[in-house]
Amino acid sequence: MDTQPLPILRPFGQETLFAEYTDSYYGGDNKTNALTGRKEVILMGNLCAFQFWQRAFKDKHRLERLKQLLKFDEKKAAQILPTQIEEEWCSFHNLVQSSLHHIAEICEDILNSIHRFRPKFLVTSDGLPSYYDPYEFRHTCLLNSQPNGETVALATDDDHLEPVSEIRKCIAVPFVASNHFQTNEVAEKLAAIIKEMKVQHTKDISGIQPKDRNDDHPNINGEASSLCRFFVSGLCNRGNQCWFSHSLQAKRPVCKFFFSFQGCRNGDSCFFSHDLGTSASSCRGSSLCLPEDEDADAASLLRLFPTCPDRYILLLDDTDFHFATHLSHHCDPYTIISTTCLSDISICDPSLTGIRILWDLSHPYETIISKAGGNPIPWNEVECVLWFPKFDSHNENWDGQKSLMQSFFEYLAIRILADALYEVQVVVTMNNIHFSQLQVEKLSRDSFFFLKESFPFDESSFGELYDTVNAKKPMLASKPICYVFNLHPPTDIQFGDYTTLLHQCLYKIQ
Repeated sequence: MDTQPLPILRPFGQETLFAEYTDSYYGGDNKTNALTGRKEVILMGNLCAFQFWQRAFKDKHRLERLKQLLKFDEKKAAQILPTQIEEEWCSFHNLVQSSLHHIAEICEDILNSIHRFRPKFLVTSDGLPSYYDPYEFRHTCLLNSQPNGETVALATDDDHLEPVSEIRKCIAVPFVASNHFQTNEVAEKLAAIIKEMKVQHTKDISGIQPKDRNDDHPNINGEASSLCRFFVSGLCNRGNQCWFSHSLQAKRPVCKFFFSFQGCRNGDSCFFSHDLGTSASSCRGSSLCLPEDEDADAASLLRLFPTCPDRYILLLDDTDFHFATHLSHHCDPYTIISTTCLSDISICDPSLTGIRILWDLSHPYETIISKAGGNPIPWNEVECVLWFPKFDSHNENWDGQKSLMQSFFEYLAIRILADALYEVQVVVTMNNIHFSQLQVEKLSRDSFFFLKESFPFDESSFGELYDTVNAKKPMLASKPICYVFNLHPPTDIQFGDYTTLLHQCLYKIQ
């Protein structure tokens, strides 16, 4: 969020106006004592602005694309977000369109690197962004035209927006309220990170480990006293009655400027402490950034399977029944539904006995949507969806593979939203480097799927994965990973009753 230009518009030489723009995203009741510097407040304001853009604008057009896909008009769906509409919307809310896109690209690059190296902390990430809290978030634009000052309502259909000569601004501020997007919690974490960075930087320069000094003389509460600043200057007239310590070895109060982006200009002569506090030292020496050392365990995947006999595991596009055969050894075959693009043939493999096989279904179109004749899958009884993408390792057709992944998430999002199947867990198993190259997490988020967890896939129990990639760089992890996604529905408070519309359109197709 420190890129240039910033997401929030910064008119040249108009710092007061820029502060007003920033406060509309993070200001007033939002501010906490955790952030002490103006730079940190600006950083938080730009973060909230980026999140506001994702929640109020991007989600709307993601939803519009899903609606358009049900009409099977790919060209119109691809053009659902004209640049002019987004540029106008950003102008209404004092945002810089190019900066928002640049930050989004940086975030994707970071995520892709994390998936390639798979550090330990990736296991503890649940994937749902903080800007989806609360669900009840709503923003309705109220535009003010200048200079005549007339207030007009923003058209709900973006196609009817017409260019106007006046400068129009949305006056429905604040755009992000104090209880939205978990801003206080994020600000506290940001302050802790800045503190750790400053102390680590000081340690690297001096080569000395910072230490806290504790006074042997407690104060009236029985706690170690802080150093008396007046005693150091020779101005304390309380003597032994002073509540603060007169020992030069006593603990000094923390310098709030040192642990901010602007830093402390007094340096070593500062009365206050530049040492590492206990809150920041707790994260020192953490091994969370080291590569994960977790072994593949069949139990990690088995715990996601249904325990009730009337709930099913849906195995998509298992052409040669390679994975269905192995799954039948670990769970009841009668709870497995497997789809294949092959025509109906007789099966002699006894391990497939009991598995419900749906023949001649191309994936993902006919397995999930089906334009005619109805869908043969009992979606209301499916609890877990498994897909093992089978890509040709010798064919680097990235666009085609991305298109397949995108269609899978889009069609599945339509199915889950239309039938309210929010408890369904989607498990995509593929090589982690391939996952990063195809930007699968970005494609999933564009259809409201969020990565809940990921863990190594046990090939010895469930069969060897077709998707293999050789790691050519040191420290890169290359292994089969199970990626577990959950769909988080966009709020109907902001976007209306879209589920009914999707349901009606979906069943008109069938």
